[in-house]
Amino acid sequence: MLLKKHKKLSIILAIMVVFASIVGYRIYQNISSNKDRATKMSQSKAVTVQVATVETRDITPRVEFSAGLEPIWSTDISAKVDSRINTLSVSEGDIVKAGTVVATLDTNELAAQVLQAQGNLAVVQSNLEQAELDYNRYSALASQGAVSAQLLDNARTKRDAAVGQVRSAQGSVSLVQEKLDNANVVVSRDSVVTKRYVQSGTFTRAGAPIITVADLTTLLVKATVGESQIADLAVGSIVKVQVDALRGQEFNGVITRISPVATLPARTFTAEISIANEQGLLKAGMFAKVGVGTKVHPNALVIPESALVMREDQKTVFVVGVDNIVQQRVLKLGFVGGAIAEVLEGVNQGETIVIEGQNKIKDGAEVTALKDGGQ
Repeated sequence: MLLKKHKKLSIILAIMVVFASIVGYRIYQNISSNKDRATKMSQSKAVTVQVATVETRDITPRVEFSAGLEPIWSTDISAKVDSRINTLSVSEGDIVKAGTVVATLDTNELAAQVLQAQGNLAVVQSNLEQAELDYNRYSALASQGAVSAQLLDNARTKRDAAVGQVRSAQGSVSLVQEKLDNANVVVSRDSVVTKRYVQSGTFTRAGAPIITVADLTTLLVKATVGESQIADLAVGSIVKVQVDALRGQEFNGVITRISPVATLPARTFTAEISIANEQGLLKAGMFAKVGVGTKVHPNALVIPESALVMREDQKTVFVVGVDNIVQQRVLKLGFVGGAIAEVLEGVNQGETIVIEGQNKIKDGAEVTALKDGGQ
């Protein structure tokens, strides 16, 4: 009885295996048939793409930088002495000329210090006169042998000490007089007040900023330039500066300085561009875009930038052969910008490349090529 059950189970398993094999084979046949059909359809139907011819021409690469506008000169104006500000006569935005008094300080204490120093000077000058008289008297007596050499030496020492005291007192007078003379805070250069830090009546310390002034007749753009771009720039070159805040208005600028040493670890350089601002349209802090035309690349191999196709981290292009079969080639590029790409390696002059429709093809596909104008 048990043996019959085993035989029956074995038969059932065998039937199931045979059935599964038949079904699997049919599925495999259907998949293979579909693949063959798709391959034949793809081979029989060429994809229509737009193409262009690789050409050579002279190009002038344009490098663009972005940066903020800065004053060509700016400094803090401060008092030379500790004192209270009596008057502060300027506000932010005021134009000041060189030599303009922008603040006056309380000078009562300084004037008293000058009088005290002058009084000390008068005292030590009197002491010096007495010391001179004593020395001359002892010198005459010593020549007659009436006084000892020691008394003469003491008189000489007192005279010399008095001379030193007079010089010290004269220095003190000069110092406090200088402070008094500089109690007025002046501007040394034609400029504009860009910042005011204190009000009248504020006590200020020597060296603490009262206002900031700047020369805005010329503004600077400090652009950060990569190591690969620095060779294309030259001091004295004319550049175009576009300011978004002024609705994209363009201004002429001049490269006035290129830093001689790279900033590490980025290995970048700073290029300073000066922009004339006689009309005052430009303001410090505005955002600017600088376009620099670099050296001409003669007879450069050029393709439209739209022809480029990324494959992993490589830039490629589809080249159409005489049999209308495309080949995907890896490119080595130079300048890329302004809707064009300079090709250093990868294609040759006169070859036909795909510039539109690349997303519908792959390497080895057949295409129907249409040039500009639909031909």
